[in-house]
Amino acid sequence: MTQSDRPTTLIKVTRRLLLLAVFLLLAVQAIRVKRENPIVDQTRKLEATAPVPPVIHEILRRSCNDCHSNETVWPWYSRVAPVSWIVVYDVREGRSDLNFSEWGSYTIKEKGDKLDEICGRVRRDEMPDGKYTLVHRNARLTAEERSAVCAWSEQVRKALSESSPLSSMPTSSLAGIGP
Repeated sequence: MTQSDRPTTLIKVTRRLLLLAVFLLLAVQAIRVKRENPIVDQTRKLEATAPVPPVIHEILRRSCNDCHSNETVWPWYSRVAPVSWIVVYDVREGRSDLNFSEWGSYTIKEKGDKLDEICGRVRRDEMPDGKYTLVHRNARLTAEERSAVCAWSEQVRKALSESSPLSSMPTSSLAGIGP
């Protein structure tokens, strides 16, 4: 092989690799994953079983619900493999860890533990997940929003541990929470 043949060979190899990559990308589209939103029982949702001030509701809706509820808004890229595999996996894992649509089915201890974990993970900037905020920039939380979520979760956890009925705890008592 001469020096002048090397660029031609390199171009041919690069073209073949690109064609192979395109073929593989098209072929994996045949491997579908099931994207689903189970039916939501409105009486079991977080908002139906615990006081959630509007500012907290908006933060959870914007930054948490796509992975932690049965009301996922599936974006277009959740239909394109292999990204779809990651999205579906993350949603399944998120729902199994914490599902705001199933909040009413958790025991008081589970709710308390989950509220502690919500605050801890938000405070440590582990949630929302970095992959999610990379695409959904509006899901990023400010320091004030992190503080508001922690204050809310602590207040609800405290009410749970005191075994006071949450339905009697007015949302107005949470009025100071939020940016």
